[in-house]
Amino acid sequence: MKPATRAAAAADPLFASYVQLATSLVGDISGLLLLDADLKPRGCSKSLRPAAIAAWLRGLGWEGGHERSCTGIAPTRDEWLTAIPMEQSDGTLLGAFCLQQSVKPPPHAARHATDLAGRLKPLLDCVHRELSAAVPVRSRVQSLTERTAELEWLFKVTGKLKGAADDRRIAEELLIAATEHLDCGLGVLAIPDKRLLVTHERDAAAAPSLREVWTRTQPNFIGWAQRHNRPLVMNGVGRDGQKIARCKILSVPVVRDTGRVLGVLAFLNPPSAADFVSRHVFMARHLGRETAAILDAQFDLVTGLYTRDGLEKMYGGFASDPSAPNRSLIYIDVDHMHVVNELHGFDLGNELIVRIADILSSPLLPKDALAARIAGDRFAVILAEPDPAAAAETAAQIQAAARQVALGPADNALDVSVSCGVAILVAMPQGLARAMAAAELACKTAKNRGGNRVELYACEDGSMMRQHSDAMAVGQLRSAMRHDRLLLYAQRIAPLQNGALPGGYELLLRMQDDDGAIVAPGPLLQAAKRYQLLPSVDRWVIQRALETLGSYRGVLRSRGVSISINMSGQSVGDETCIRHFTEQMAAANLPRDCIVVEITEQAAVTNLARANEMIHRLGALGCRFALDDFGTGANSLVYLKNLQLSRLKIDGSFVRDILADKNSVATVRAIVELARSLSMDTVAEYVETEEIGDAVRRLGVDYAQGYAYGRPEPLEDVLRSLSEDESRRLRRLFLES
Repeated sequence: MKPATRAAAAADPLFASYVQLATSLVGDISGLLLLDADLKPRGCSKSLRPAAIAAWLRGLGWEGGHERSCTGIAPTRDEWLTAIPMEQSDGTLLGAFCLQQSVKPPPHAARHATDLAGRLKPLLDCVHRELSAAVPVRSRVQSLTERTAELEWLFKVTGKLKGAADDRRIAEELLIAATEHLDCGLGVLAIPDKRLLVTHERDAAAAPSLREVWTRTQPNFIGWAQRHNRPLVMNGVGRDGQKIARCKILSVPVVRDTGRVLGVLAFLNPPSAADFVSRHVFMARHLGRETAAILDAQFDLVTGLYTRDGLEKMYGGFASDPSAPNRSLIYIDVDHMHVVNELHGFDLGNELIVRIADILSSPLLPKDALAARIAGDRFAVILAEPDPAAAAETAAQIQAAARQVALGPADNALDVSVSCGVAILVAMPQGLARAMAAAELACKTAKNRGGNRVELYACEDGSMMRQHSDAMAVGQLRSAMRHDRLLLYAQRIAPLQNGALPGGYELLLRMQDDDGAIVAPGPLLQAAKRYQLLPSVDRWVIQRALETLGSYRGVLRSRGVSISINMSGQSVGDETCIRHFTEQMAAANLPRDCIVVEITEQAAVTNLARANEMIHRLGALGCRFALDDFGTGANSLVYLKNLQLSRLKIDGSFVRDILADKNSVATVRAIVELARSLSMDTVAEYVETEEIGDAVRRLGVDYAQGYAYGRPEPLEDVLRSLSEDESRRLRRLFLES
């Protein structure tokens, strides 16, 4: 520490502690100066000249609202002075911390100053607290009063705007209100990623020159906001005689909660207007946060297009008018997106999504078109065009543009294509939802027919009718699961060769329709299969069945009854479903060999490895396994030896006509002999008459299932009946003893 610095430190104990801490953090210093908000000294080394330094900082605009950043200057050839601004959260100057070192001027002054500020951070935090505490109470009360009034205004304005038709309009109205409230000549909201640029001119005379300034400087302000993420105040941009006109600018970043800068909210004034001060900065910051919240709700972060909610809100303004003309909706799905992600990585997949989004704008689409990213690799476009055929031509142009997208390495470039579905959009309640569903079905038809094509929704198209029927069926099934209208029934599996054997039951699914009637949900399950929803149904059956059976585990143990539960092929390959099954089995604590899991022959063959894994895991918990619909698969005999099965269920197509078809008789006999050689028992399905039952018994079939031996009954009724029979049996044994 230099003697002059020590002398100054001795005069003020607090300043002395600053000098000591600065020396320990930085090394040898030749002078230290602390200025307040008016750039008047609060502590100074004798070697420094406070008035000259304050004049230098005033020349940089520190006392006003100009941008302040760490900077430096060389007072002499061998001395370097660094100045660090101390600011409040709203950008108001609290003071300046100046430090002089005996070093030659650094090659990068700004980098040196920023590095020095980082090393001095513990000291600067202490100085910041002291300067904040020194702000006069009256000044703080006045500031709080002003801020409260500003927030009340903001709450009042945003409250009125909540009823606007869409969030973009809210942002526009908010900018207009803010520009008027802050008395600014021009207000600008610029969000580059979302292709959003909104302006409002309050001063018609000054607007042209202010707009020119913004056009020339927009990239600089956006870049500055992304680097620094704080307000920028410039009360005197430009000089007379230069290309950029003189003006005053306040720019604040529009920032998401995550800290990501989306863009800027800027206010411009002519040079004759009053300077921007802390009140303006405070208000603009809050406006920036409110704008970010509005935009987040409406726009997709990756593409800048509307979200599905944003699209619905934008269209809501049109749909509210019952006399509005019809429109068209294009549903777009990127072809082979999963292949792109798997072969080229998700980064390139995301780039493809962005490039497709870039296509969905002017000039390819009309300016009044609404484009949205509704999910993943799917988009939707609403056109004012009422003729679906004309909309299909636009869809074809979108496809052509997509094919021109060049992505990936030159020797392995992507073949980009999209499938499109087009439907008419009628202004009516739920009109957008109906049109979206219809266009999606048409798009799926396009993909099923090879992709890279356009399909118009047509009720007379058979495949579209089936897909529409599937969608309705899946909706009914989900509703039944949600409202607990699915029911478990049980059908008897009766012994044929030994009447003393207990036999068992197969669980069957039934549904209570809207009228209360009990129906078999076969068509619904077929639709669920096409929509890959069977694992959800299987999980429901497994959980409900094992919870119910757990209450009767004693009866099941004493009677030796087996319960068969079906698992679809989709569930055989679903790890979540298998894990759920094992958890429910462990919780139910049922007797070993009580549960028989039935899988279809086709499911076993298709998912052989997963089927073996499932058999191993559930077999360890006491489950046995049956192959359902046996005899219908082409490769059944090849794979049968690889599966640890205990039962074969003979497909009903061989059983129904066994009295009249010799081929069926031969097939059933061969299956029985095969099963015995592999130590498996057999069950004949669809045994509808006693005559069929006698026929399969003579062929050696072990069990029969069908109306001849019992119709499906509610599972609870079957278990209750078994429990009552067991109670009567035990009572008889007690009386006999």
